[in-house]
This record gives sequence, structure tokens and C-alpha cells, in this order.
Amino acid sequence: MTGYAKFYFKPSAGELIETIVHTEIDKRTAICGTVLDKEDNAVENALVLLFRLTEEGEELIYRIFTDKAGYFIFGPLESDVLYQIKIYKNSVKIRELEIRTD
Repeated sequence: MTGYAKFYFKPSAGELIETIVHTEIDKRTAICGTVLDKEDNAVENALVLLFRLTEEGEELIYRIFTDKAGYFIFGPLESDVLYQIKIYKNSVKIRELEIRTD
């Protein structure tokens, strides 16, 4: 299976549950990650900006704050586009990451 499926169930006593799950190949792309400090602690509420890089310069396309676990996700993304991520916490840039999708 190349797709992804997730579901929850809560069986009753003596119940038999039968299921069939069909998935399709998902060609969308995404990037997710975790922002950590220098002691490897999760950084909550860091501002994560996603830029599309063009010949004219940077174009801000998404912005999000990290959750309690320092987690962020952007998507779907376009293939063959150059992206850049900038992360800020307390007005200090923590890290820049340039992403090329192939």
C-alpha cells in the first residue's frame, strides 16, 4: 500500500468488525518538521514561514506557529519548485532551510 489511511474504532463486547480500506496513491508533497533548541527541547510558538523562491525573489506563501511539541507542517507543495523555510522565535532567527523538490 503506497497511500495512507487512519481511522479509529471502539468495539463492543462480542462484536466482530470487518472492514476494507481502499487508498489511492497520493502524489501531493508536504514538509513537516520539529523545531528544537540547542538542548534538543521542543520550541513551542516558533514562527515558521514558507517562501516560494522565484526569479523576482521570495514570495511568502504559508505561515504557522509550532505546537507544544515544536511541530509544523506545510502542504500540499508543488513539485519542481524551490522553497525556503525561515524560523523565528523571540525575534531571533533560529534556522534557515532551503528545500528543492525533485
